[in-house]
Amino acid sequence: MGLTGPMMLLVAVLVALAVPAAALACWHRLDTPGPLRWPGRIALLLGCQLTALLLAGVSLNDAFVFYGSWAELLGKTVQSGQQTSQGAGLDTMLSVMLAKHASEGVGTLVSLPVPGTRSGVRTGPATVYLPPQYGDPAYARRSFPVVELLSGFPGGPLTWTRTLRLANVLDELIRDGRSAPFIAVVPVQNVASPRDTECVNVVGGPQVETYLSYDVRAAAERAFRVARDASQWTVLGDSTGGYCAADLALRHPDLFTAAVSIAGYNSPAHDATTRNLFGDQPWLARLYSPLWLVQHRQTGTLHLLLISTRPDRTAYRATRQLAAAARPPLQLATLVLPSGGHNFKTFAAELPLAFGWLSRYVATPLAPLPTVDSLLPRIAPEQPATPNESAEPASRQAAGKSRTANTSRTANTSRTASRSRTTSRPG
Repeated sequence: MGLTGPMMLLVAVLVALAVPAAALACWHRLDTPGPLRWPGRIALLLGCQLTALLLAGVSLNDAFVFYGSWAELLGKTVQSGQQTSQGAGLDTMLSVMLAKHASEGVGTLVSLPVPGTRSGVRTGPATVYLPPQYGDPAYARRSFPVVELLSGFPGGPLTWTRTLRLANVLDELIRDGRSAPFIAVVPVQNVASPRDTECVNVVGGPQVETYLSYDVRAAAERAFRVARDASQWTVLGDSTGGYCAADLALRHPDLFTAAVSIAGYNSPAHDATTRNLFGDQPWLARLYSPLWLVQHRQTGTLHLLLISTRPDRTAYRATRQLAAAARPPLQLATLVLPSGGHNFKTFAAELPLAFGWLSRYVATPLAPLPTVDSLLPRIAPEQPATPNESAEPASRQAAGKSRTANTSRTANTSRTASRSRTTSRPG
């Protein structure tokens, strides 16, 4: 039993009541003259006083936490010391390969099983990118910032490693000083494929939001020298993954310091691929809406970047809605490109800026922030990105996501009004 908390308070109250009751019951038994008469009564009175003082002390300590544990109460105090990163479970096993890749200046892709300890989710392993510095002896005692990468639907780790060439992109950005040396964790997000879970805790189904928020983090912390402070964790996604990135960060500002949503939207889909995610509790859907979270919840000092293009009308509309709703302490920036469809070619062009922008909140970059079409993010809603991109009036719209069929047909639209899926779609 801890020194603070309701259980300790309850015990103190029960003792404070029990001792006076025992004193009353025993008082008249000490009427008989003898050597124990007055010492016994004095002991009963002292016991009542001590239990009253005990209750007062426990109550005050519970309120102000003067002592947080029994060890602290008994004299064990906080000690100062030099902080070093904890050893990682896979460092020794991978040491030869990591050292080789560090000398070559390239990152390392490894597989990481992620048991659903908290969520109960069972799925395939995550893919992890370790930066070149990870195997450098000069960084042997260093922990690294993390970016969790989320894909569209359908999609997964291979979408990032093959289609979007994650390792090549980060190798080049880190080499040029345009990105922090991130450890990139790419979990299997679509754990119930062919069903789209939209990264939520499905009522009566897989608890995907818990898996992505807690189980993935715990597995990475066990295996690698990842920074454990929330100020060093970020999340990035495109399309459905963009929605998921914004939603996870807004729901858990205590776990993430920054997030980037590329071509995301503002509420979970409900169609043939998702089926009924929330059972007989449809009101739960709003708890997974980034727009509702921005409007109704205090988000903490989270940094959020929304990237969209004008032709991608669903994402563009979602960007304007969130920009209009954003209030401090949320720091929301937007980047709206004049052209580009909802496809991997557009997403790939936006990734360097996304990684560079996230780096601003975990480490000091060594080079200027990359641009996309000569544009930079702007703080919503006042500051324009460049003289060529004027700030647009943004009106608050109703929460929810409108899916249209107006995005470019050549862009391999990932979500249309009919929610048709093709293998070439980015999701």
